[in-house]
Amino acid sequence: MKEQVTVLIPVYNPGKYLEEALKSVFIQLYEDWRLILIDDGSDDEILSSNSTILHDKRVEYIRLPHNSGQSKALNKGLERVITPYVVQLDSDDWFYPHTLDVLVREAIRQPENVGIISGNIHIVHEDYEGQRFMTEVYKGRFFRDKYDFLLSNTSVWPRFYRTSALRYIGGWPTDDPYEGRYLEDKRVLLRLIEKYDFHWADYMLYNHRRHNNNQTNQIDIYAEMTEWTVRNALERWGGKYEPVFMTYGAGWKKVKGLLPRDCSYQGQVEGMADAEPSLSAGVPQLKVEPQNSIVHDSFDEVDDSSMYSGLTFDQLGLGTAPGRGPGTGPGTGPGTGPGTGPGTLGG
Repeated sequence: MKEQVTVLIPVYNPGKYLEEALKSVFIQLYEDWRLILIDDGSDDEILSSNSTILHDKRVEYIRLPHNSGQSKALNKGLERVITPYVVQLDSDDWFYPHTLDVLVREAIRQPENVGIISGNIHIVHEDYEGQRFMTEVYKGRFFRDKYDFLLSNTSVWPRFYRTSALRYIGGWPTDDPYEGRYLEDKRVLLRLIEKYDFHWADYMLYNHRRHNNNQTNQIDIYAEMTEWTVRNALERWGGKYEPVFMTYGAGWKKVKGLLPRDCSYQGQVEGMADAEPSLSAGVPQLKVEPQNSIVHDSFDEVDDSSMYSGLTFDQLGLGTAPGRGPGTGPGTGPGTGPGTGPGTLGG
């Protein structure tokens, strides 16, 4: 079969986690993939010169001369994509073995107006020593329209794009104050949902690691970019509404609601942090029920790491850095994760 999907992995000083991300691509049940690894100006070489993955005809390695940020690195990779679909994999995350197989099968059944396909995500929380102390499952959902997605205060995972749709909107936006370094997922999704529908497949498809080095730990910047991104989207959509934000947790921001931007509200917009969103007819509203299902796993480990035994760290040319292997947490096998519900593999 001709390759259907390209995996884009942007990396910047990835450390010990990259080996797990790469392994999870090489053990995919669906083998007709391409991989573009974009080194966004890391301080040191991320692959040894004798790394076997560089000799795999499915793999392309791009090294940028300096760090330009996540969005610009992804756009460099997008320039080289020749497959009808492209999926992003962050260097500290990993796929399930069935991820690409499920996504390709779902994709070929969707009409051209579907620009992205996603599923459910397993989140692993690690402490300072890299030990797992909590896991969660987030279920995705369908979105009625662009306002429904904006008010959901969420993203989608994995992000399996139709290449033509991604190119039609110009790739990942870089016209924000930080030139695409932060919140690249929400920015591109808010652009995409203006023109295309989103499709959700009820399968466990992505593993995300939360650790001390996550870029999203820069809470002040992400709070700033959340406000900027929402306001930017609403202006593009005609400037009909003024967003009302709320601060939660350690300083995160999310949209509480929308107010019509008309003469009667112009004097009320400033300082609206505690205001109630308007319930006027026609104003998009937050849904009453939770936007995503969240299930906490137990802390017990389930060792299914044998499915990774076909590849060694030496073969990948990444050394033997310590770290937990992918697929070792509870609920990581197909259909075994909590909160996966009907439609999961093996369910």
